[in-house]
Amino acid sequence: MPVFLVIPLAKDTAPLNQAVQSMLEEHNRHPLANNRGWLVTYNGTSKELTNHLGVTGQPDGEKSPIGAAIVAPISSYHGRGPNDMWEWLSLKFSQ
Repeated sequence: MPVFLVIPLAKDTAPLNQAVQSMLEEHNRHPLANNRGWLVTYNGTSKELTNHLGVTGQPDGEKSPIGAAIVAPISSYHGRGPNDMWEWLSLKFSQ
């Protein structure tokens, strides 16, 4: 299943956090450190995931209740971060 990086761009991150927690099962989401966003698995495209979370998909002229966010697929990764994040990513990429 594809892995995505979900980053809030709105000042109020609570609506996106609520959407991720309510719309995706716990094993399909991992919070980034310091409330910076999420790593998620979702069987679909970036557009389908943003629609599923309510970031996009509203009728023309209607604002998103979630606010602005960016959703991008991850094909590889490298960097510094907490061990639990690397373990989650490793597990998801090996499935």
